[in-house]
Amino acid sequence: MALTIHVGAHKTASTHTQQTLRGLWPRMTAAGIMYLDMRALRRPGHRLDSSLENGPAAARRRSPWRRRMDQASEIWPHILLSEENTLGSIRREGLMGAEGVYPNAVRRIDRLCAIMRRRPAVLFMGVREPLSFLTSAFSMEVQGGHELDFGDYTDGFDPAALSWSGLAERLLSVRGVAQVVVWRHEDHAAVRGAVLRAMLPEAVARHADDPPPAVVGLSQAAYDEILRRLAADADGDPVTIAREAKTLFPRGGDARPLSVADAATRERCRESYREDMDRLSRIDGVTLLRP
Repeated sequence: MALTIHVGAHKTASTHTQQTLRGLWPRMTAAGIMYLDMRALRRPGHRLDSSLENGPAAARRRSPWRRRMDQASEIWPHILLSEENTLGSIRREGLMGAEGVYPNAVRRIDRLCAIMRRRPAVLFMGVREPLSFLTSAFSMEVQGGHELDFGDYTDGFDPAALSWSGLAERLLSVRGVAQVVVWRHEDHAAVRGAVLRAMLPEAVARHADDPPPAVVGLSQAAYDEILRRLAADADGDPVTIAREAKTLFPRGGDARPLSVADAATRERCRESYREDMDRLSRIDGVTLLRP
């Protein structure tokens, strides 16, 4: 049985990839591929990501998933999972830590590999320039009513120190992970065909549609409006305010994107990203897809 796991990362067009794969579902089924994404993996009371957490309750939740995957492996020649929450969450504690980006990723992927009986897994992961990645994650947290200040969100974590190559090395240390296939979010439009062909048989991948962007973040004007309205009304609902501000000042066109750092930090992050991609391309077990 072949095992493919699209682990994200968050904010790298993962939802777009899932929508694309969902459109190929009949062809995947006919080709012997069982595809599961957030619609099946996040059902209330049966969330795969929750089963990867710590504690006895999470451990109990892993047993039904193990049985389900055992049964699936007897039927399907190829299992394809797409769930960015397998790495962690975009909440501060799930995204940034002393270990680096996604500090709990090794433990979580190890538990997922155990659920899959350590069958050799190929992980697929989009990556993104660090400051852009964290800004986009912060934007989602603002919209969810969880954060308002980028400095509070990062809490001392230096965006320029974010290392995707370090994450890839940690993932490859997990027993059951055979390969990590990576692409830059900045190259998504140019490499999405290559990503799909690496995930799927060519006869399936060539029929992929290109859905419109699925998740759009905040413009700078929308963020400023959120801060202004919450300053004027401390008891206002931040989720409602964020939704209204986003509608009033949408992204796109001439709208200025959200900016949370000075020019020097932006340049440090761009340079660290270039160096990190060079390191990533030289890691045994990593395939970096380029345009």
